[in-house]
Amino acid sequence: MKRTCAMLALTLLVVAALGCNTLGRQPKLQDATIDPATLKPGDSAVITVKVVDKQHIIDRIVGVVLEDTRMKLPVYDNGVAPDAKAGDGIWSLQVDVPPMALAGQFTLELTAFNSKGEAIEVRKSKHETGPLTATCTWVITAPPEEAAPPAEPAPAEAAPAPEAAPSQG
Repeated sequence: MKRTCAMLALTLLVVAALGCNTLGRQPKLQDATIDPATLKPGDSAVITVKVVDKQHIIDRIVGVVLEDTRMKLPVYDNGVAPDAKAGDGIWSLQVDVPPMALAGQFTLELTAFNSKGEAIEVRKSKHETGPLTATCTWVITAPPEEAAPPAEPAPAEAAPAPEAAPSQG
């Protein structure tokens, strides 16, 4: 009993001295990108995010365009293009910019969910927790104005008719 108490006390002392670093063991979303980051209507881009998840609690990742939260974009790690290899921790999705897309800068927030459909909560700092997210931005530029067809050349003015010479008669 004395030995068990001593071991328990020693364990508690070591944990207290070293601290309990849960930040290193929690899942992470890293290196979220959209490539290319500058687009115009009609272009395609690939969204990627690297996932570090030693406990395998991430079931799905969904991106939301913050400027229009109706736009939800699920990314996948299933080996279907553009995802290079299933289960490699790189989640991807190809997206097409709608032809009528407005120009501007946009932010995509990627959120990780567990198998119950709940956003995964992680420690953001020593005193703060929140959903596991990552963000990336991109720009949509206005398409170049269509070149106007060349103007029709103005008809040349007719040269004045020569005056008739008075007749002699």
